[in-house]
Amino acid sequence: MRQQRLLSRLPALARQWLGQEASTSAASSSGGGYCYCPVLQQQRAALQRRWAHTTRLLAAEAEGGTRATARDVAPVSMRTLILMLMAGAGVTYATRMYTDQKMQKVVASSQQVAGQAAVGGPFELIDQDGKPFTDKDLLGEFALLYFGFTHCPDICPDEMEKVAESINMIEKWTGVRVTPVFISVDPQRDKPALVKSYVSEFHPRMIGLTGDLDNVKAVSKSYRVYYSKTGESETDYLVDHSIIHYLINPAGDFVTFFGKSTDAQQLATQVLQHIADWQKEHPKYHPGAVLKPPAAAPAAAAAAAK
Repeated sequence: MRQQRLLSRLPALARQWLGQEASTSAASSSGGGYCYCPVLQQQRAALQRRWAHTTRLLAAEAEGGTRATARDVAPVSMRTLILMLMAGAGVTYATRMYTDQKMQKVVASSQQVAGQAAVGGPFELIDQDGKPFTDKDLLGEFALLYFGFTHCPDICPDEMEKVAESINMIEKWTGVRVTPVFISVDPQRDKPALVKSYVSEFHPRMIGLTGDLDNVKAVSKSYRVYYSKTGESETDYLVDHSIIHYLINPAGDFVTFFGKSTDAQQLATQVLQHIADWQKEHPKYHPGAVLKPPAAAPAAAAAAAK
């Protein structure tokens, strides 16, 4: 009985997963900010064909106990179905890794050709206390910007904890205080009081920003952030969005970005390298501070330097 219930649910789960992949792919083709590997797309297409066979098999069995013949569909075991779900999860993970690497290459190429990538710029938002906040309020120190929403079930909390851990490492190593900034892409629900409560859970210095729909759209566009509501309800929904941290220098200019695949220690080490480079060009910036991780810190430092 339990196997029958699981079998009946698997096609729906598969359709949900494949549907999400399709919608993300559509966002990519419309300039949503995602890049996908052709090989992964072929794997996804093959997986869709196999699920089509499975769905027909289960539908045939549901009709009066009639079983589909081998000419209609290939027999699929419980083990095969589970392996197919695991394969789907693997494709999703590989796609995200490929996306991070692809976007890093694109930004690096833009910086080499044009001197600086066309990312970032002026913005006007509202902070967690309901006061006006602009890009000029971040001048003087490095900042890490992350776009998300307070109702995010898992990704945003994980990323916020990661950035909090990384800036704590940098402060412990060097005394430099990088400013963490959370910018909501869900202004409909994320009012200042809610944002204040949310960011306080992750770091005491984290700045939470929201605003009206037009201003949130403007800052998201300037940072090339993709986001879109998912769900039919006007009040109960999620927001699909880019998972990226943007590093801003003390002059307010975009430096680089970090994807989901960068862990806390790697993030701290790589940000610290950019801080050290800035100090070389601006001797008055934290004069006398030794801007490097301790000798024991890293395997991550060696990996980041490559």
